[in-house]
Amino acid sequence: MEKIRGAFALKNHEFIEADEFHFVLEKDNVYEVIRIIRGIPLFLEEHMERMEASLKLLKMPYTFRAEELKDLIEKLCQKNGFIKGNIKLVVNGEKIPALYLYFIPHSYPDAFLYAEGIRTKTIFLERSNPNAKVVRLSYKEKVTSFIEEHQIYEALLVNRDGEITEGSKSNVFFVLDETLYTPPLKDVLGGVTRKRILQIAEELSFPVKEKPVKLSDLYRIEAAFISGTSPKILPISKIDEKELSSTSHPMVLKLLNAYNDRIQDYITSHL
Repeated sequence: MEKIRGAFALKNHEFIEADEFHFVLEKDNVYEVIRIIRGIPLFLEEHMERMEASLKLLKMPYTFRAEELKDLIEKLCQKNGFIKGNIKLVVNGEKIPALYLYFIPHSYPDAFLYAEGIRTKTIFLERSNPNAKVVRLSYKEKVTSFIEEHQIYEALLVNRDGEITEGSKSNVFFVLDETLYTPPLKDVLGGVTRKRILQIAEELSFPVKEKPVKLSDLYRIEAAFISGTSPKILPISKIDEKELSSTSHPMVLKLLNAYNDRIQDYITSHL
């Protein structure tokens, strides 16, 4: 059982003290991690869309409405006295699904990492169902061990065709020939942040291709970054032995600044 942050968790509508809260990960468990800023669940609507899509892929029922979920999140924040952090939502695989909500320990990149970029390394590993956000303990243990062994920030997954698909807990973008590349949706978990980035890129008139980038093309990459709930847009300084100047690349900087603006606009409009 993973660690819980705070004194209380929720099972459906019932508060449970953290030291008494547990559930068994025996079957597929669909989950989302939502970032809370100033008490507001960031991009909640998109997270709910993705959770419903994951449940449909696995033919699992789901009975919670968006407004009901928003209310539960607000109550959980108030009960724990938190206005920021990450909340995890888990729907278990039983015939009558239960919804679990709880704060998890979070680690947000500091200013140094945004300024200097992160080190990454590739690993030949594929998720069995990349379009569904499902708890897989063996997968989590394998990538955690790999990251710790190589002392890197993130592992980039490579499939059997030699294509870089995604990060172990993030989506990935590359800049080649002044064009923004990201692996196609069929091969990855469609992240909420990824979706927003593609919208921003279109508004900025950046050339975009949802196309695989092969490991053999690594030498051609001009810049790269990962995206996700906690890192937002985080530049990559190194992939394996390939050094990148992502932190100073104009395309990366414009996307990063525009995305941060979108976060502020969302929070302001929901206060």
